Amino acid sequence: MPLSHLLLCLSIAMTLLPVTAPWPWLATLIMAVTAGQVNGQLGIAALAPIGAMAALAWMTIAAAGRPRRELALMLLMLVLGLALSLHLLPGFLNPTYLVSASDQRAPTLKYLNFDKGVAGLLMLAVLATQQRRVRVASATALSRLAQRTGTPPWALPAVIVATLAVPWLLAVASGIGQPTLRWPDNAGLFLTANLFLTCVAEEAAFRGVVQGLLARRLGTDLRTARGWLPVLVAALLFGAAHAAGGIAYVGLATLAGLGYGLAYALTRRIEVAIGLHVALNALVFTTLNLRVG
Repeated sequence: MPLSHLLLCLSIAMTLLPVTAPWPWLATLIMAVTAGQVNGQLGIAALAPIGAMAALAWMTIAAAGRPRRELALMLLMLVLGLALSLHLLPGFLNPTYLVSASDQRAPTLKYLNFDKGVAGLLMLAVLATQQRRVRVASATALSRLAQRTGTPPWALPAVIVATLAVPWLLAVASGIGQPTLRWPDNAGLFLTANLFLTCVAEEAAFRGVVQGLLARRLGTDLRTARGWLPVLVAALLFGAAHAAGGIAYVGLATLAGLGYGLAYALTRRIEVAIGLHVALNALVFTTLNLRVG
């Protein structure tokens, strides 16, 4: 992995450090962008959307206590982050590598997407800052969160097990994948990139922003339809984002998104949803020969 992308991954990890100052991850991001410029992975044009996204993140963090301003800024971050994730903005020369999703098929070309990674980083930085403020303000324990969401204490372990098991079993039953044990060339690179450059951005957007903002308006009590609506909307949008894999793949992605959303709703910690997302992806990648992906 190029130095620019390694530094970006390190910056993403630093956003979750138990410190309030943004300097560790921000300084590392600046080094990542500099390395990308020097080594040719980033053009001059990439500096504009990165700078705009960073400015939005900074203003969103500073807008704490002003809900309307914070909402508007987070929606702007979501739109710009979507443009970066879909590679609609110029200046990003993302490196490629080969990895196989099936032992029966030739390796496919994958990208180390700096644009999607930086979008995930800056959304995650906002969400992590918001999470720290909530924990400092209320010291809410997991048991109290369970009470607020109207769920028993065993709900989170059950969600984790079901999210890992049910999509895997349905993928086998539907013929999308065949059980195996595999560790192809570049597997470590693929799983690292999947965590930092894919799962972080997707969970920050779908769970942290979409589900989180809806939950502010509709509530988090899972004993009510209103409490379930943010989880369901985010899961459906997440499934639709996987339409390229076909209708069965959309269904499985929606089901997985439902599990990620429930884990986020039960814990209010975006890193739990990210961890569950990459765990399922790693399980599928190492134990199934896929027909898609």
